[in-house]
Amino acid sequence: DRMALGGLFDQLGGGFARYSTDVLWKVPHFEKMLYDNAQLVSLYSEAYQHFRKPLYKATVERTLDFVDRWMTSADGLFHSALDADTGGEEGAYYVWTRAELEALLGGEFDLAAAYYNVNDKGHWEHGRYILLRGQDDEAFAAEFGIAPAELAQRIAAINAILLDARAKRPAPGLDDKCLTSWNALMVMGYRDAALAFGRADWMERATTAMERLLKQCRT
Repeated sequence: DRMALGGLFDQLGGGFARYSTDVLWKVPHFEKMLYDNAQLVSLYSEAYQHFRKPLYKATVERTLDFVDRWMTSADGLFHSALDADTGGEEGAYYVWTRAELEALLGGEFDLAAAYYNVNDKGHWEHGRYILLRGQDDEAFAAEFGIAPAELAQRIAAINAILLDARAKRPAPGLDDKCLTSWNALMVMGYRDAALAFGRADWMERATTAMERLLKQCRT
């Protein structure tokens, strides 16, 4: 739960960073590795089957959205990593100042600030904040007296605004090599998620990548 809610997980764009630098899962080393995300997809898929927590399903969906957008090659295999740095500064792509968020979100800033802990808890350094959550959506909606459906709609709109703004920043460097072992882990991740959630499209992704591995990477 703490990994999925904390700064280790990219709360806007999905996917897990390589590791946390603290015991609170707050400040990640911002590099994203294929093998971490592959194995965590399998883990959260299995966790959902045991506990049926919506947080786990959402974590799988958003992680695979990240893999689809950033880590999937044209031939259906998977790239290795996204760098932590942009412009020589670690985490610059992912963190925000309060002024940036207020200017972008206007009247929705207060909700976003509460949801993503734009406060002492989320403060990192130099006036910048790592977006992280203190509780799942059900608990947050109950605490703040917001209907769950309304909360989901408003957070989706907030995320869309912030993702659009973030996309205009210099992007992290992509390590685009496709390694057999890491790709096999991602095949397993897609397979496990497809079986847990009944997603034929995810099974198709697993099959496409596996067929490519068997064709290209076997002697």
